[in-house]
Amino acid sequence: MASSSKKTKGKQKIEIKIIENEDDRLITFSKQHIGIYKKISELSTLCGGEFFIIFSPTGKPYSFGHPSVELSLNAFLTQANLLMKPLMLLLRLTVR
Repeated sequence: MASSSKKTKGKQKIEIKIIENEDDRLITFSKQHIGIYKKISELSTLCGGEFFIIFSPTGKPYSFGHPSVELSLNAFLTQANLLMKPLMLLLRLTVR
């Protein structure tokens, strides 16, 4: 019969907090960034998000765009430009 004492603790719930050691933080990011990309892809599909940027602990940006980063960024900039034109016109009229 199997003994009731366990050799390992099994799957434990860990507290989510920043990893203080910079080397450990970089290693964790490098091991998990592929999984993060998969989650972002799922989020994009479920919620319609088109463009995401994640910064590594060293400050390097990692981008995800659906269907591509370039198309998503161009669509965003086009929309931003269309929104800014009336605002700029209003500012010009107000300043004069």
